[in-house]
Amino acid sequence: MRYNLSRILGVVVGIPVATVSFIASTIGLDIQWIFDLLIGGAGFVLGYVPTQRLSSKNYLNELGLSRKDYRYIHHQMNVAQGKVKRIFKSFINVRSIQDFKLVNDIYRLARTINQIVRQKPNQFYQIESFYYSHIDHALNLIENYTHLSKMPMKSAADQQALYQTRITLEEIKRTLIADLKRVNEPRYNQLDTEMRLSKLYLNEKNKEHANDTKQ
Repeated sequence: MRYNLSRILGVVVGIPVATVSFIASTIGLDIQWIFDLLIGGAGFVLGYVPTQRLSSKNYLNELGLSRKDYRYIHHQMNVAQGKVKRIFKSFINVRSIQDFKLVNDIYRLARTINQIVRQKPNQFYQIESFYYSHIDHALNLIENYTHLSKMPMKSAADQQALYQTRITLEEIKRTLIADLKRVNEPRYNQLDTEMRLSKLYLNEKNKEHANDTKQ
């Protein structure tokens, strides 16, 4: 989000620079209008690029990421978002409450994980396997499972294959739960630290109150 704000700030600075450059070229230079537009475009670039890079530098430093790493992670998050949407579209093929609950759980887990990493991109490296394999396995199995489940005239072998697929989906769900716990681990650690500090503070206050009462 803060990285996107740096882009907005770059546009806010770039547009006035482009406008001034265009007007100055139109009034001060006797050239064709197409060159005035090119000069205005160059002014936008000169205003946008330094502003965007400077305003995003602090954010990237906080994350401990290079600009190249951030762009790569952002690309992976966008790819994952497309896969999450495809999982959501699979609901149309669900034919039982049990399957709906399973697909919905996997959908919510995948969406939540991607949203958390979008807020803290440096956590991407804690759950790379989610982006490289887990969400792909979930998507492929769900699409095939929900498609085949609605087919009529299934044989006993077909039913057995679908049953085994559902068991695998339950295992994938547990894997995604583990991914979610892993990506939330820093927050739980922070919460534990804050609770410890709060207890220490309350103990000190209780001691002070007890001493005041004795006096």
